[in-house]
Amino acid sequence: MSKKRTRGNGEGTIYFNEGKKLWVMQYTLGRTQQGNIKRKTLYGKTRKEVKEKYEKLITEINTNNYVDKSNIIFKDLCMEIIEYGYKMNKLSECSFLRKKQTYNQICKHYMANMKIQDIREYDIKDFLSSITNYSNSIISKIYGLVNNTFKKAVRKKLIPYNFLDNKEDFFIPKSKKQDKKIRAFTIEEQRKLIYILTHNDNIKYKYQLLLGLSTGMRMGEINALTIDNIDMNNKVIHINKTITKNQEDKSIIGKTGKTANAIRNVPMEKETFNLLDDYIKNHYKDNKQQLLFYDFRKNDVISTAQVNSYFKRLCEKYNIVGYNVNQHMLRHTFATRQIESGVPAHILKNILGHAKIDTTLDTYTDIFNEYQLKHSLKFYDYLVENNLLIYEEKKRNYLDENDLMKLVLNIKKMYYQRDPKLLKLLTLLYK
Repeated sequence: MSKKRTRGNGEGTIYFNEGKKLWVMQYTLGRTQQGNIKRKTLYGKTRKEVKEKYEKLITEINTNNYVDKSNIIFKDLCMEIIEYGYKMNKLSECSFLRKKQTYNQICKHYMANMKIQDIREYDIKDFLSSITNYSNSIISKIYGLVNNTFKKAVRKKLIPYNFLDNKEDFFIPKSKKQDKKIRAFTIEEQRKLIYILTHNDNIKYKYQLLLGLSTGMRMGEINALTIDNIDMNNKVIHINKTITKNQEDKSIIGKTGKTANAIRNVPMEKETFNLLDDYIKNHYKDNKQQLLFYDFRKNDVISTAQVNSYFKRLCEKYNIVGYNVNQHMLRHTFATRQIESGVPAHILKNILGHAKIDTTLDTYTDIFNEYQLKHSLKFYDYLVENNLLIYEEKKRNYLDENDLMKLVLNIKKMYYQRDPKLLKLLTLLYK
C-alpha cells in the first residue's frame, strides 16, 4: 500500500505518500473551459510544510494573486484575442486584417515565442525599444495589442499583474521617424486643381475627386455611396458605409462606416448640390449594387487605391504640386479651408466624422494655431483703430514677432490675390 492516510480523503486532506516519501494535499481550484475538475496538488517533506503551502495558496486565491502554471505562449494568446474579436463581430474583415498585420510585427521579436509566465521586465523593455523604427501610429497599435494580451493573461490568472500598468517604466515608446505633417493644397494649388478637373471631360474619377474636395468625405465613403444615400430634396448626403477589404484583401462594401461617428449626414452646400445634380442627371448609370460610382469595366466596386493611384498620376501630369501627393489631401484641404473661414473645431469634428474632438484638434493643430494668431492680430488692429490700447503704441524702428507675423500674412494674402504692387516689388528684388 503506497498511501498512508492520516484522516479522511475529503477536500483538503493531508496524507503521506509512501511512494514519493512526501506529504500530499489536493485542493480543487474549479473547472477548466472543457468542464473538467481542476485540482492543485501540494507536496512537502512534513505535514506542517504542506499546511503552510495550503494557507499561502488560500491567501493568494482570496487576494487574486494566485497564478497557475501554464505553457501558453504570448503570441498564441495574442492571436486568440484577435480571432475572438472577429468571431464576435467586433472586428470587420478589414480591421481583422490590420490586427493580423500588427500581430505579425509583434512576432518579429523573441518575446512573442515565450511562455507568458516566463516574460520578465527586461524582455518587455527590449521589445518596446525594438519597435521604435516604426511610425508612431503603428507603435500605438502594437502597444495596444500587447497591452490587451497582458490584460487577458491577468484575467485568466496566468500572471499576477500587467507590467504595462506601470506607465513610468513601460510607456509607449516614441518613433525614431518624424511624424508626417498634414499637408493640404494651398489656395493657388486648389484653384489649379479645380480648373483641371472642371475643364477636362476625360478625367477619370472626376466627380469623386471634386466631391472629396467639397465635402471632406473619405474616398472610401464616397465610393460606397448608393443612389439612395443622396437626398436631393433635403440636400443631405447620408453616409453609412465605406469601402473596406475582406480577408482576401479584396475591396468590398463594409457593413458599416469606418467608425461609429463616421455614420453621419453631410449637408450639401450649393456647389456640392450642383455637382451631384450634374452627375446624377448626366453621368450616373444603374448597376447591380446601386452604387453612385461603379467600375463597369471590372463590374465591381471602385477601391480607394484605384482613385489614389490615378490622382497621383494626374497631379504629376499637370504639375499641380512638386511633392508626393495622395487623394486624402482633398479631405485635409477641405478641413483647412473650413478652419480658415472660421468654422470651429466642434463643428468640423461632426462634418469630418471624427470620434473625438481631440482627433480634429491634433490633426489640424498647426492650422488652428495660425487661424488663432491671424484673428488675434485682427483684434489688435481693431483696438488700434478704436483707440482702445491700454498702452499707447510707441514709434519704433524694428519689427517685433507680432508685426513680423502680420507682415507675412499680409504678403501671403497679396500673393494669392496677385496684387500688382507686390509683384512689382518682387520683380525689382529679383533683378
